[in-house]
Amino acid sequence: MSFISSNTVRHQFKKTKMKSQPIDSLKRICIVGLTLLLLVLYIYSAVEHSRRINLDITRVDQEAYLSYTRSLYETNYNFVGGRNRMPVYPFLQSLVYDPNLTENEAFTRGKYFNIALSVAILPCLFLIFQRFFSPLQAINLLLITAFTVFLFRAAYFQAEILFYFLSFCGFLLMAWMLKKPSWKLGIATGVLMGITHLTKASILPGLALFVLAFLAQSIYLFYSNLRNKTFSFTEVKNNFLLRILSLALVIFCFLLTIYPYISTSQRVFGHYFYNVNSTFYIWYDSWNEAKRGTRAYGDGKGWPEMPPEQIPSLEKYLQEHTASDIFERLFDGLNKVIVVAKDSYGYFKYLVIYLAIALLTTLANLRSLKITKSQVFLLFFYFSYFTAYTLLYAWYIPIASGNRFTLALFLPLMFCLTAAINANASERPQIQLAGKHFSWFHLFNLFVLGMILFELYPILTNRIVTTFAGT
Repeated sequence: MSFISSNTVRHQFKKTKMKSQPIDSLKRICIVGLTLLLLVLYIYSAVEHSRRINLDITRVDQEAYLSYTRSLYETNYNFVGGRNRMPVYPFLQSLVYDPNLTENEAFTRGKYFNIALSVAILPCLFLIFQRFFSPLQAINLLLITAFTVFLFRAAYFQAEILFYFLSFCGFLLMAWMLKKPSWKLGIATGVLMGITHLTKASILPGLALFVLAFLAQSIYLFYSNLRNKTFSFTEVKNNFLLRILSLALVIFCFLLTIYPYISTSQRVFGHYFYNVNSTFYIWYDSWNEAKRGTRAYGDGKGWPEMPPEQIPSLEKYLQEHTASDIFERLFDGLNKVIVVAKDSYGYFKYLVIYLAIALLTTLANLRSLKITKSQVFLLFFYFSYFTAYTLLYAWYIPIASGNRFTLALFLPLMFCLTAAINANASERPQIQLAGKHFSWFHLFNLFVLGMILFELYPILTNRIVTTFAGT
């Protein structure tokens, strides 16, 4: 009797499995088909943007990047550069550079290379999103990133897309170091941050904030564990030394990665971290003033040959400007950052929606929210990172403005907001519709998915072929 029952159950299981197999296969086919369709639309739209909008190589540093690429190729990669743009992106472009091409042909090839680079980065982003979030959340983040940010930046001979990806990965590694440091993670973080710096010289403030947060957290844990009688002094000491070792490896591997570049800077320009933007231009009140200043005196060939008292610096700026001037510059800059983001490609509304939901869910779960003292340092890193860079971008507005600077914060911010929503969604309220109960959290993600899919039509038919997105 038991034999008959087991056979019956096994037979029913096989029938159910056989029925589910075609359904699963159909789902896979639909997913693969939809993915390929979106990929084709992405590539086609980026190419159309390249052919119809981005036609002038002299706009937004593209000619300078092509010149850097050509110089690297022609000098067998011994070109020093003017310490404005960094070498990683021109190096990658040089791999597909052909000296037999005209300037316009080389420009077109470089744009297509950047489109291909963006296509290669998107699956990497999806794998990262899927590692931390549900498939639906990962899909939403990928679609928002692809069609409201990357698509508009793909057809430009610029380093931004590569930098956005590398700086995002560096941000995640630094955050992970604050959660669970190790010597292996320290090496990976240092090397990646070094490569990111060599892509665009904008990561030093973030790295400095990470070092500050990590040291403060390590000191706190050392004294906290000393007071905890469950740990011996040897255990506390070894744990502290391990943390300091991992941090030392971050700094050492970072400096080792960038040493060939900064040693050349020291030899030619007199300073290891010489960069015309952060050394000089940031202390001018306008780009015209910068052009008449150190730029006119050869700051891209060496230390500018001009009277020392005329060379801009923080000290000189503070002597010549009042607190009111500084506040006004920051206020105007912040206002322009928001206005530019609001009137741009379409990503701003998703930032606002995710920020609003993150704040609402945090407030709703404020009483049950549990944050350890050690996690406070991670939150400090997050807060100081976004605050510092927002203020820096606002400050730099008089010199250069546009989306390409502030968008470096897009991926880290969207990631953090999604993580905050997840953390506060343990008790997900049910919403009743048509007699059935649905998770509010699930409905929110479905709403976002519907929103981005609905917006694809105006993006692909109008916005992408009418919006110059290089600034």
